[in-house]
Amino acid sequence: MEIAPLTFQRLQNRLLDLLRARIANGECSERSLARLTGISQPHMHNVLKGVRALSPEFADVILGYLRLSPLDLLSRDELTKHLASTNPHRESRLHPVPVLSGLLGLNQPIPRKGPQREVHTVPLHLTEAATEPLVASLAADPDMEPLFADRDLVLLDQSETARTLFQREGYYIVRTEEGPCVRALFREGDRLYLITEKNRADESTWAFIDLPGRDLLDIVLARVIWLNRRRRWEDHVA
Repeated sequence: MEIAPLTFQRLQNRLLDLLRARIANGECSERSLARLTGISQPHMHNVLKGVRALSPEFADVILGYLRLSPLDLLSRDELTKHLASTNPHRESRLHPVPVLSGLLGLNQPIPRKGPQREVHTVPLHLTEAATEPLVASLAADPDMEPLFADRDLVLLDQSETARTLFQREGYYIVRTEEGPCVRALFREGDRLYLITEKNRADESTWAFIDLPGRDLLDIVLARVIWLNRRRRWEDHVA
């Protein structure tokens, strides 16, 4: 059985799923969890709902409250696979990935593979679980700054599973009437909410797409699995 790559984000999601399960089973409540961990109830509510990110500091507090360690969030198969690994240089190996021509962003046509078949090398372990990975260069999008900036490179996974089962802290390439763009996503019933870095905390301002009669795979084009920050001249310190 193939085991998906283990990431810090995956461990965070498992911790949140564990908390939600305990609340659903009546073992604790949001209020008691907030009180015992010292985290405000509104913040705890937003974290459990996926609106706010779970910081490493809060994750450690919650693990301490549950009397767990990060290893308790791993399955036996994952631990065995990690311990049995015999390739210490796996993450240093590089893999060539096709680069899309043009820029990916609002008011831009959807970029395609160029005739020159340009490639960009990325760490192999990032592409092993991806479906037809691609690299794209982003157009400026003020609503996603500072996380995503003009001409940053992103590695994209075209897996249908990744494009339909949304991760709470994930980012996706979404087709909108204004063009493709990077957004965090939240699905509630037949409505898909598009979340930016600017309005993440204000649900009332989230744009949305009604899904009835539409194919979700025609809307969500890929999941962003890696970001390569473009170094600009002004970024360099004298």
